[in-house]
Order: sequence, then C-alpha cells, then structure tokens
Amino acid sequence: MAKLERTDKPVSVLLEELRKGELGLPEIQRGYVWNGPQARDLVDSLYREYPSGLILLWKSEGLPLVLRPPEIERNTNEKVPSYLILDGQQRLTSLAKIIDPYNKDINVYFNVEREEFQLYSSKIN
Repeated sequence: MAKLERTDKPVSVLLEELRKGELGLPEIQRGYVWNGPQARDLVDSLYREYPSGLILLWKSEGLPLVLRPPEIERNTNEKVPSYLILDGQQRLTSLAKIIDPYNKDINVYFNVEREEFQLYSSKIN
C-alpha cells in the first residue's frame, strides 16, 4: 500500500530538483501547453501570495517509464528521477522557463511603477 506524505518545500527547492533531474514525468503526462499570459499570471499570483495549488509528486521504488520535460532537458543529466510529477508540471515548467536566462519563450518582467508583471514587448523600452 502506498503511503501518503506531506512535505512542504519552497518553490526554489522544487525548481532546483527539476533542474537536477530529480523530478520527472510519467509517460502518461501531457507535454507543456501553457502560454505566456498563463505563466505571467502564475508569477503574479505567487508575488501576491495567492494560493497556487498543490504540487503532487509520486515516489515509487519501481518507477514506470519516465520522461523529462523537454523544456528543461538541456539542464539535466542522465539521472533517474526520484519523483514523478503527477500534478503541477505546467506550473513548475513555466517557472523554470521564466527564471532560465537562456529561455526566450517566456520573458516576464516586473513593472515597478504599476507593480505588475508583464510579458516582454518591444513597447517596454
């Protein structure tokens, strides 16, 4: 019988585990589908300390076929993940993409005057 365990981890720790390849995706998980505005809104919600949902991870002795999110593939080695992301992949991948200085897909900036997050646009200059 599987044992449920609650663990409170800061987002920064989860992102580091994702980057190191300690978190993977089960074969049945869909790919990354969020767009820029969804990722921007997530960052805004975190900034305003709104509830952002739980991240559900599965630790199993015999992990099924595991995939790594292709969006962060270049940051991982061949390590076998310790956990599979069952819920929260879109949120974690979005945050990983936003903080990655080499990622050009989602560029989120903070407008200090308006105290809001914005997606990069040539109008921002």
